[in-house]
Amino acid sequence: MATRTPVTPLYAIAGTADLAVEKFRAVSDDVTTRFAKLDQKTVQSTVQTELAKRQAELSERLETLVANAKTVPAALRELPSVAQAGLTTVIGQAEETYEDLAGRGKDLVTRIRHQKASEDLVAQAKTTVSKAKATRTTAKKTADTATRNVKATATSARKTAKTATKAASTGAAKVGN
Repeated sequence: MATRTPVTPLYAIAGTADLAVEKFRAVSDDVTTRFAKLDQKTVQSTVQTELAKRQAELSERLETLVANAKTVPAALRELPSVAQAGLTTVIGQAEETYEDLAGRGKDLVTRIRHQKASEDLVAQAKTTVSKAKATRTTAKKTADTATRNVKATATSARKTAKTATKAASTGAAKVGN
Protein backbone atom coordinates (compact mmCIF):
# COMPACT_ATOMS: atom_id res chain seq x y z
CA MET A 1 0.00 0.00 0.00
CA ALA A 2 1.32 3.43 -0.93
CA THR A 3 2.11 5.97 1.73
CA ARG A 4 -0.60 8.57 1.99
CA THR A 5 0.31 12.21 2.01
CA PRO A 6 -1.79 15.38 2.04
CA VAL A 7 -1.66 15.41 -1.76
CA THR A 8 -2.92 11.83 -2.14
CA PRO A 9 -6.54 12.99 -2.65
CA LEU A 10 -5.33 15.22 -5.50
CA TYR A 11 -3.60 12.23 -7.08
CA ALA A 12 -6.83 10.26 -6.80
CA ILE A 13 -8.74 13.07 -8.49
CA ALA A 14 -6.16 13.32 -11.27
CA GLY A 15 -6.28 9.54 -11.77
CA THR A 16 -10.06 9.70 -11.98
CA ALA A 17 -9.93 12.46 -14.58
CA ASP A 18 -7.32 10.52 -16.59
CA LEU A 19 -9.49 7.42 -16.59
CA ALA A 20 -12.49 9.47 -17.68
CA VAL A 21 -10.52 10.99 -20.56
CA GLU A 22 -9.26 7.53 -21.57
CA LYS A 23 -12.82 6.15 -21.62
CA PHE A 24 -14.05 9.20 -23.49
CA ARG A 25 -11.37 8.81 -26.14
CA ALA A 26 -12.21 5.12 -26.56
CA VAL A 27 -15.89 5.97 -27.07
CA SER A 28 -14.95 8.83 -29.36
CA ASP A 29 -12.76 6.55 -31.49
CA ASP A 30 -15.56 3.98 -31.65
CA VAL A 31 -18.09 6.62 -32.72
CA THR A 32 -15.65 8.03 -35.26
CA THR A 33 -15.13 4.60 -36.76
CA ARG A 34 -18.87 3.98 -37.00
CA PHE A 35 -19.54 7.32 -38.62
CA ALA A 36 -16.67 6.98 -41.12
CA LYS A 37 -19.09 5.62 -43.65
CA LEU A 38 -21.35 8.64 -43.24
CA ASP A 39 -20.90 12.16 -44.55
CA GLN A 40 -17.52 13.24 -43.22
CA LYS A 41 -18.34 16.95 -42.78
CA THR A 42 -21.55 16.30 -40.78
CA VAL A 43 -19.94 13.66 -38.62
CA GLN A 44 -16.86 15.77 -38.03
CA SER A 45 -18.96 18.75 -37.07
CA THR A 46 -21.13 16.69 -34.73
CA VAL A 47 -18.15 14.97 -33.14
CA GLN A 48 -16.29 18.24 -32.64
CA THR A 49 -19.37 19.83 -31.07
CA GLU A 50 -19.90 16.86 -28.74
CA LEU A 51 -16.20 16.67 -27.98
CA ALA A 52 -16.15 20.33 -27.04
CA LYS A 53 -19.19 19.84 -24.77
CA ARG A 54 -17.65 16.81 -23.07
CA GLN A 55 -14.31 18.52 -22.62
CA ALA A 56 -16.06 21.47 -21.03
CA GLU A 57 -17.98 19.13 -18.72
CA LEU A 58 -14.80 17.26 -17.81
CA SER A 59 -12.98 20.51 -17.10
CA GLU A 60 -15.84 21.66 -14.89
CA ARG A 61 -15.92 18.33 -13.07
CA LEU A 62 -12.15 18.37 -12.64
CA GLU A 63 -12.31 21.87 -11.16
CA THR A 64 -15.06 20.75 -8.80
CA LEU A 65 -13.03 17.71 -7.77
CA VAL A 66 -9.94 19.81 -7.16
CA ALA A 67 -11.99 22.30 -5.13
CA ASN A 68 -13.50 19.43 -3.13
CA ALA A 69 -10.09 17.80 -2.67
CA LYS A 70 -8.95 20.81 -0.67
CA THR A 71 -11.63 20.00 1.92
CA VAL A 72 -10.67 16.30 2.18
CA PRO A 73 -8.09 16.68 5.00
CA ALA A 74 -10.57 18.71 7.06
CA ALA A 75 -13.28 16.18 6.31
CA LEU A 76 -10.96 13.39 7.42
CA ARG A 77 -10.29 15.20 10.69
CA GLU A 78 -14.03 15.52 11.21
CA LEU A 79 -14.63 11.83 10.43
CA PRO A 80 -14.55 10.61 14.07
CA SER A 81 -17.15 13.17 15.15
CA VAL A 82 -19.24 12.44 12.06
CA ALA A 83 -19.02 8.71 12.79
CA GLN A 84 -19.97 9.34 16.43
CA ALA A 85 -22.92 11.48 15.35
CA GLY A 86 -23.99 8.74 12.94
CA LEU A 87 -23.71 6.13 15.68
CA THR A 88 -25.70 8.34 18.05
CA THR A 89 -28.37 8.73 15.37
CA VAL A 90 -28.53 4.98 14.78
CA ILE A 91 -28.74 4.29 18.51
CA GLY A 92 -31.48 6.89 18.82
CA GLN A 93 -33.37 5.30 15.95
CA ALA A 94 -32.93 1.87 17.52
CA GLU A 95 -34.24 3.17 20.84
CA GLU A 96 -37.16 4.85 19.08
CA THR A 97 -37.91 1.66 17.18
CA TYR A 98 -37.70 -0.29 20.44
CA GLU A 99 -40.11 2.11 22.12
CA ASP A 100 -42.48 1.93 19.15
CA LEU A 101 -42.43 -1.86 19.25
CA ALA A 102 -42.96 -1.86 23.01
CA GLY A 103 -45.95 0.47 22.65
CA ARG A 104 -47.34 -1.69 19.87
CA GLY A 105 -46.96 -4.80 22.03
CA LYS A 106 -48.69 -3.12 24.96
CA ASP A 107 -51.61 -2.13 22.73
CA LEU A 108 -51.89 -5.70 21.45
CA VAL A 109 -51.92 -7.22 24.93
CA THR A 110 -54.50 -4.69 26.11
CA ARG A 111 -56.67 -5.43 23.10
CA ILE A 112 -56.42 -9.19 23.67
CA ARG A 113 -57.20 -8.84 27.37
CA HIS A 114 -60.40 -6.91 26.59
CA GLN A 115 -61.67 -9.36 23.97
CA LYS A 116 -64.74 -11.37 24.91
CA ALA A 117 -62.93 -14.68 24.40
CA SER A 118 -60.10 -13.62 26.73
CA GLU A 119 -62.52 -12.41 29.39
CA ASP A 120 -64.45 -15.70 29.11
CA LEU A 121 -61.19 -17.63 29.47
CA VAL A 122 -60.25 -15.65 32.60
CA ALA A 123 -63.71 -16.30 34.07
CA GLN A 124 -63.38 -20.03 33.31
CA ALA A 125 -59.94 -20.08 34.91
CA LYS A 126 -61.31 -18.40 38.05
CA THR A 127 -64.19 -20.90 38.17
CA THR A 128 -61.76 -23.79 37.73
CA VAL A 129 -59.54 -22.46 40.53
CA SER A 130 -62.57 -22.06 42.80
CA LYS A 131 -63.75 -25.59 42.03
CA ALA A 132 -60.25 -26.96 42.64
CA LYS A 133 -60.15 -25.20 46.03
CA ALA A 134 -63.60 -26.52 46.89
CA THR A 135 -62.59 -30.04 45.85
CA ARG A 136 -59.43 -29.79 47.98
CA THR A 137 -61.47 -28.60 50.96
CA THR A 138 -64.02 -31.39 50.48
CA ALA A 139 -61.26 -33.97 50.11
CA LYS A 140 -59.56 -32.70 53.26
CA LYS A 141 -62.82 -32.81 55.22
CA THR A 142 -63.55 -36.30 53.88
CA ALA A 143 -60.05 -37.42 54.87
CA ASP A 144 -60.49 -35.92 58.33
CA THR A 145 -63.89 -37.62 58.69
CA ALA A 146 -62.46 -40.91 57.46
CA THR A 147 -59.58 -40.62 59.93
CA ARG A 148 -62.03 -39.97 62.78
CA ASN A 149 -64.20 -42.88 61.63
CA VAL A 150 -61.18 -45.19 61.45
CA LYS A 151 -60.13 -44.12 64.95
CA ALA A 152 -63.67 -44.58 66.22
CA THR A 153 -63.90 -47.97 64.56
CA ALA A 154 -60.53 -48.97 66.00
CA THR A 155 -61.59 -47.80 69.46
CA SER A 156 -64.89 -49.64 69.11
CA ALA A 157 -63.08 -52.76 67.90
CA ARG A 158 -60.70 -52.62 70.87
CA LYS A 159 -63.60 -52.19 73.26
CA THR A 160 -65.45 -55.05 71.58
CA ALA A 161 -62.33 -57.20 71.69
CA LYS A 162 -61.83 -56.33 75.36
CA THR A 163 -65.49 -57.12 76.13
CA ALA A 164 -65.25 -60.36 74.15
CA THR A 165 -62.08 -61.33 75.98
CA LYS A 166 -63.74 -60.60 79.32
CA ALA A 167 -66.86 -62.55 78.32
CA ALA A 168 -64.75 -65.45 77.15
CA SER A 169 -62.78 -65.44 80.42
CA THR A 170 -65.98 -65.27 82.44
CA GLY A 171 -67.54 -68.01 80.32
CA ALA A 172 -64.47 -70.22 80.66
CA ALA A 173 -64.49 -69.71 84.40
CA LYS A 174 -68.11 -70.79 84.60
CA VAL A 175 -67.54 -73.78 82.46
CA GLY A 176 -65.01 -75.13 84.91
CA ASN A 177 -67.35 -74.69 87.90
